[in-house]
Amino acid sequence: MARMQQTAVALDGAALAAAAESRPAPQAVAAALPDQRQGWLVVLGLAVVLCVIFGTTISALGLFALPITADLQCSHEQAARFATAFMLSMTLSMPLAGWLLDRLAPRPVMTAGSVLAALGYLLAASSPDIDRLTLAMALGGIGVGASTYVPAMTLASRWMAPARQGLAFGILLAGAAIGGVIFPNLLTRLIGELGWRSVMQLIAGLILLVCVPLLLWLARLPEAPTTASRHAAEALPGHDIGQVLRMPRYWLWIAMQLLLTMSGLGIYISLVSCLVSAGYSAQAASTWYAGVGAASLAGNFLFGALSQRCSARTILLCGNAIGIAGLLCLLLAQHPAWGLAAVAVFTLSWGTTFNLVNQLAPLLLVEAMGPRNFGSLLGIGNLLGGLGAAFGPAAVGYLVDTSGSYAPALLLCTALAAAATLPIALQQRPQAPDDAPLSAAGRSS
Repeated sequence: MARMQQTAVALDGAALAAAAESRPAPQAVAAALPDQRQGWLVVLGLAVVLCVIFGTTISALGLFALPITADLQCSHEQAARFATAFMLSMTLSMPLAGWLLDRLAPRPVMTAGSVLAALGYLLAASSPDIDRLTLAMALGGIGVGASTYVPAMTLASRWMAPARQGLAFGILLAGAAIGGVIFPNLLTRLIGELGWRSVMQLIAGLILLVCVPLLLWLARLPEAPTTASRHAAEALPGHDIGQVLRMPRYWLWIAMQLLLTMSGLGIYISLVSCLVSAGYSAQAASTWYAGVGAASLAGNFLFGALSQRCSARTILLCGNAIGIAGLLCLLLAQHPAWGLAAVAVFTLSWGTTFNLVNQLAPLLLVEAMGPRNFGSLLGIGNLLGGLGAAFGPAAVGYLVDTSGSYAPALLLCTALAAAATLPIALQQRPQAPDDAPLSAAGRSS
C-alpha cells in the first residue's frame, strides 16, 4: 500500500511542481476568502433548490410508471424508458454544466437549467404517446443536471473556506435527502387525486416559482478583489484539465466513485425487495427503507461536522468500513433470532455512510487538484462514475434471477465497497511547499 501511494505521489509530483509557481501566496488566499455569512446563505438557498428539484424529479420517477403505463397503453419496458432517458441525459449534462461554470457566471447556467427542467415536465404532461414523453423527460434531465449537483457543489467550493466545505456539501445533500422524504408521499396522493399529467404540471410550476427565483438571487460567485478581477480564473490554485487527466490520482478518485456508487445503488434500489424476500412485509420493508433515508440525513450533518476536524480521506475510510459491516449484517436479515437486530444495525451503519462518497468526493477533488476547473473535473468524474455505476442495480437483478437468492448480490456489493478501500487510501494529497500554510489559513478562518 505504501509503495503504491509513493508511486502515485511521484507521478503527480511533476504536475504539482509545474503549477506551484502560478499559485497565489497563502496570505493573499486567506485575505481573499469570501464573506462566510453570505456563503452559508448561498449554501442554504441551494439546499432548498436541491430539495425541490431532486425531491420532485429523481426521487419521484418511479411514482409515474404505473399511471403512465395504464394511460398511454404501453408496456412496462416502454414506460421504464422515460426514467432511463431522464437519468442518462442528466448524467451527460453534468460535465457540460461543470465546463460552463468554469467559464461563465453560474446564474445563467443554473437558471436556464431549472427552466429546462420545468419545460421538460410541461411537455411530458401534454405528451400523447410514450415516445414524445421520453424525449420530454430527457429534456428535463438535461435541465436537472445543469442546475443541481455539480453546479451546487462548485458554487459551495468557491464560497466556503476549505475547512467548512465538507459541512457545506453535507447540507446540500441533506436538502436533497429531505426532498426525497417529503415529496414522494405527497406526490403519490396527488397522482391518485389529480392524475399524473396534472402532477407533472404542478412540479413544473413549483420549480418555476421556487427554484428559478432562488437561483436568480443566489447563483453567483463571490466578488473577486478589484486588483485581481481580470485574472480571477487564472489566479485560482490548481491545474489545467489536460494536466489532471494525466494524473493517476484523478483516475483513482474516479475508480473510488465508481466502486462505491455501484455498491450503494445496487443495495439502495433493491433494498425493499431484498427485505420482502427475507420475510418482512412490504410495509415493514418500506419503513426500514425510510429509516435508511433518515440515517443518511443524519450522516450528512454528522460527517460534515467531522470534516472540519478530520481529513475527508480518513472519514471516508472509516465510514466505508462501517458501511461494509452494515452490509454483512444485512445477510442476517432472515435469521429467526438476530434478523431484526441485524436489519436495525444495517439501517444505522450503512444508512449513515453510503452517501458519504457524494459528500466527500468533491472535497477530496478540490483538496487534491485545487479549485481551478473544479466544475469540469467534477462533471467528468460524475459522468464516468455514473455511467459505470448504472450497472450496479442490473448486476444485482441478474444475480438474484440466476441464484434465486439475494446473498450473492449482497456479497458482490460488499466486495465492491471493500475494493474501494484502496483508491480511497491512495487519495492522500502530496503537499507542495506552500500547501501547508494554505491549508492552515483556510482552517483558521
